[in-house]
Amino acid sequence: MRFFYNLMLSQQKIIRLTFVWFVLAGLSPALAHEEQVLSVGRNAAGEVIVDSDFPQPVELPVSIFPGIPGFATGELAFHSTILDEPDEDFFQLSTAANFQFVLLAKDPGVEVWNDNASAFMAVNETHSIGAPIFDTHPIWNIVNGVPGNSYSLTLKLQDLNGVYPDSEPFVLSFTPVETRPWITFQKTGAQSATLSWPTNAVGWELQSSSTAAAASWDTITNAAAISGTNYSLSLATTNTQQFYRLRKL
Repeated sequence: MRFFYNLMLSQQKIIRLTFVWFVLAGLSPALAHEEQVLSVGRNAAGEVIVDSDFPQPVELPVSIFPGIPGFATGELAFHSTILDEPDEDFFQLSTAANFQFVLLAKDPGVEVWNDNASAFMAVNETHSIGAPIFDTHPIWNIVNGVPGNSYSLTLKLQDLNGVYPDSEPFVLSFTPVETRPWITFQKTGAQSATLSWPTNAVGWELQSSSTAAAASWDTITNAAAISGTNYSLSLATTNTQQFYRLRKL
């Protein structure tokens, strides 16, 4: 299912925002995301355990990070446990440890950025996590991927201070999910307004029509400016209603 965000602009008091839904074959509705945390602890034998108690593949939305293409998130984090769970043989880590992860393997198209977000990590490269208690958010990135397909990274944790041995390798799988960009409206004068939408809305075009139920819409060819992470387009408002939408090419 795909939906377009339509804005009716006029000189009247209120700009009305309406949502028009179009059912199109082959497209899925937006999915809710559960909390995603890689909980790190140890067992009674002193082995490092990485608990990834969330569904995989992890859904990556269209990147909102400037200079990072494709699909990306920084929400999936390494988090040291702050509770002992004896029934699960899962305990807090020593604060004398100092962790990093090692990238052991990666599928074509999927990347994780290094710890200063300056480049993709190479195989066998390390990424700092830190001493417990830590909450570290790498940037996970599918640069080239097809929604519905799965792309995997293989990692292990390593303690630089030698308090713990290396963890067992573990796999994180990701899939790209195409999100639907919003149009936002800001009135800038008595007869002017600005429309804006994300610059990561690659492959979407701005269209307009005098009616939301039009059989065909006109593509707006005016060049949009870039302001931060948004495209911005100034428009004149009139007494004639006009609807705007972003349409996937």
